[in-house]
Amino acid sequence: MVHFYWEGTETSGAQHEGALEAQNLAEAKEILLREGFFRVRFWKIERTRLHRVLNNNEVTEFLLQLHRLLKSGVELDDALGFALHEQKDRFLSFLLCRMRQDLRNGLSLSNALQRYRAFPQIVGKMIEVAESSGRLPEVLGMLLDFYQFQQSIIREQKRLLNYPLVVFSIFLVLSLGSVIFMVPMFKRMYVGLGDELFWLTRILVDFSNSLRFHPENWLAGALLSGTLIVFVSRLLGWSWLLNLIPGGKRLQESVRMLFYSRGMEIMLSTGVHLQEALALAEELLPKLLRKQIAPVREAVDSGKSLREAYSMVPIFSPMFVKMIALGESSGHLPSSFARIGTQNQEHLKKIMAWANTLIEPILMILIALGVLGFLLSMYLPLFRMAERF
Repeated sequence: MVHFYWEGTETSGAQHEGALEAQNLAEAKEILLREGFFRVRFWKIERTRLHRVLNNNEVTEFLLQLHRLLKSGVELDDALGFALHEQKDRFLSFLLCRMRQDLRNGLSLSNALQRYRAFPQIVGKMIEVAESSGRLPEVLGMLLDFYQFQQSIIREQKRLLNYPLVVFSIFLVLSLGSVIFMVPMFKRMYVGLGDELFWLTRILVDFSNSLRFHPENWLAGALLSGTLIVFVSRLLGWSWLLNLIPGGKRLQESVRMLFYSRGMEIMLSTGVHLQEALALAEELLPKLLRKQIAPVREAVDSGKSLREAYSMVPIFSPMFVKMIALGESSGHLPSSFARIGTQNQEHLKKIMAWANTLIEPILMILIALGVLGFLLSMYLPLFRMAERF
């Protein structure tokens, strides 16, 4: 079956949209024609897209639209319709149409969300709790704040990478231009030196010859490297680039703990059961870390206290464990996770300020060393030639 998102006009002139499954486009047109729709436009939804998870920006946009409308007193069905009209992504429009149809068939919003892998599990579970307690607009607001907070942290991380990436790209382009066009001009002057040619100059000349006479090898290498970078980025996310800058590893650790503690805070404060909250909080971390913290959930399931469970996993600091112990003893775990999140946020600000301070001088030193190496390789042979006369 092929999935389609469609927009069309009814015989009364009203505009409609929906999600449809058919064997092909011709069958889809015939189905809608029988239902009384004309001037229909179709967008095919690729099957591979049905299994992708929405990114933070898309989830935030969906929550923002839904929260704003429900808070204004709009009914849920109408709210989904308004959100659908404001949506520009056809895949999201397709999902919203299917969700609206599920609601009309008697499903709850949480059940409709949990039917599709596109939405994070934490969203579906918190909305399920909100529906049972009658606090849907309030919980949507908390979820929205959480995802907006995540977006702000992600933007700060990307901003931290922008400067070194731009400077490095400019330096790389200028260096390649110099090697391809300038080095051959000097090469003709150094023919008489032979084996006396400075070792760095020989490397640069060989590199220049390779680029000029065998560009296909370098092009293939560049394509292979690009493919590898894309593969690693999809596997680990773009944040692996942060490991290349000073303090990048510490920065990522702080961000992960910040998201984890904030996620636990909002889930426990809305009434999500502890075991379910622990399982959902694991989804906020990269895949490689989920196995490391899985013993926490398993220990709690076996009857151990949360403090004992966290103390078994090395990635949780002693201060983290101590704050959890205080929360358990006082019966205010959400407040403990909130305090942990605040501490992590302050620590994150210090790390980012420290990284920002170091990035520029380190880049300048690296660029200066590159320029110095190029100048030495080009001009030292000239000095040797001058000594002969």
